[in-house]
Amino acid sequence: MALCIVTLLDALFPISFLLEISTALIFIFVAFEFRSVPRPQQIAGGILISLSLIAAAVSHDWQTVIVEGVGRSRIFLLLFFAISWLQAPAEESHSLGAVRANIVSQPPGRRYLYLTFGAHILGTVLNIAGLSLLTSIVEKQENMMLKRRLSVALMQGFTSASCWSPFYIGMIVVLVALPSLTWADVAPAGALIALCIVLSGWGFDRIALRGSRVTSTKIKLQAIGLRDAGRAIFILISLVGLAMVTVELMDTNIPVALALIAPSYALIWYGSQNRRDEKRAYRCSKLVRHVIRNLPKFRNESLVFVAANMFGVGIAAVLPSEDLSATLNVLVPSADGKLLLLIATFLVCSAVGLHPIIVVISVSAIFPPSALGLSDWIVALTFLGSWGISTMASPFSGTTLFMSRVAGVQGHVIGWYWAPPTVLVGATVVGGVVILLRHLVI
Repeated sequence: MALCIVTLLDALFPISFLLEISTALIFIFVAFEFRSVPRPQQIAGGILISLSLIAAAVSHDWQTVIVEGVGRSRIFLLLFFAISWLQAPAEESHSLGAVRANIVSQPPGRRYLYLTFGAHILGTVLNIAGLSLLTSIVEKQENMMLKRRLSVALMQGFTSASCWSPFYIGMIVVLVALPSLTWADVAPAGALIALCIVLSGWGFDRIALRGSRVTSTKIKLQAIGLRDAGRAIFILISLVGLAMVTVELMDTNIPVALALIAPSYALIWYGSQNRRDEKRAYRCSKLVRHVIRNLPKFRNESLVFVAANMFGVGIAAVLPSEDLSATLNVLVPSADGKLLLLIATFLVCSAVGLHPIIVVISVSAIFPPSALGLSDWIVALTFLGSWGISTMASPFSGTTLFMSRVAGVQGHVIGWYWAPPTVLVGATVVGGVVILLRHLVI
């Protein structure tokens, strides 16, 4: 909590020593929580931090690699802070509950499509809280083939929102890595890519997997009333609208805007939910305690993002990006070939457990778009399109680990067995759309 407050103060009133204070707070948090981080993330984070320190020693630029590298993580931790406020109100919202009931009660003929679009729309604004609203259909499913299909449907709908949602960490990372761009520059084309990913996944499921299904227990369709639908739409639109207005009025970035509005928005939302046995003041204090108690759960993400940022800054300080870019241009002269190579790099790195942030930060630092003869807009769209689908192939990504707990199977089963066919279809679609957009813009 102290880290979030210091980061907000630094964003609103830039004071030199606040960067050092927040850097120290991040180190303290990661050090205290390191033992609670799962072993794979401990190993990956430890290796990246060690390589970063070696890079700092070689470059003799300790200040940049450590302070700036860790300092860059602050903006991502702010987003986690904002999201944590919205989870409890979303889970207890009657209107969102009605939307959930309608989606999960759809008949087999259209259930996959409803789940995918439902996870996409809810996740776009509510992030992981939106995904958690729909997981009951997977938890209750006994047939393993259906459980696999429904899990992939939820994951694909949720992760594809990273192509355009301002509330996803992927969008924030890409905009930080390519500061010449804004959310409005990439969101429309990103939404198009997301739509193509969702529809291609649904088509692949119907052609390749749906014929092998086992008839499931019929569930009575739960209709959604106009009042609940209207309230759900108002929640989603008002949250996005407030965030965008805050960004424009305060001339700040999306994580800072969300961190400013999410606590008050969540308190009003949570406090207004009718609970006859609880007073509004008690519910608000209950939400505050819930958020503070659950903030340490972001220890995994904190370690990964700190390590990845330090690694990216360290690599940029050591490697001569001009020489490497020239070499890549010789080996892969085709601009389209470079884009496909970038997508393949995402998939391979995620499959072996490296978080997409490592790819984005490292690639953008070593291979600037201009040095490769590519526009930053096209590179950003490639980053965004690859981010979501690659996390589905990772056994250690937050989305995979979440669905692993929901489905009751190991993360590597989802990442290496369930998801790859759909991921490859999605990667092909991303490559095709990005290349098409590049030639249309030219």
